[in-house]
Amino acid sequence: MRQSGDELATDGSILNGFDYRLQCWVVNGIIQTCGSHAHHGNVDAPCCPHRRKWITDVAGHEVR
Repeated sequence: MRQSGDELATDGSILNGFDYRLQCWVVNGIIQTCGSHAHHGNVDAPCCPHRRKWITDVAGHEVR
């Protein structure tokens, strides 16, 4: 598992960095809009249906 300098919360979830299970960027604990033009808004893409939610509110988020 790659951990390239991600900042973790006290519970081990991603606070700032990349969640590899959900394939999304997280800033201050909130999932970011991916900005990919290839699938932007496609609910089948792992990141898009969860954008702007707390990472800890999404089942299956990465915990290290």
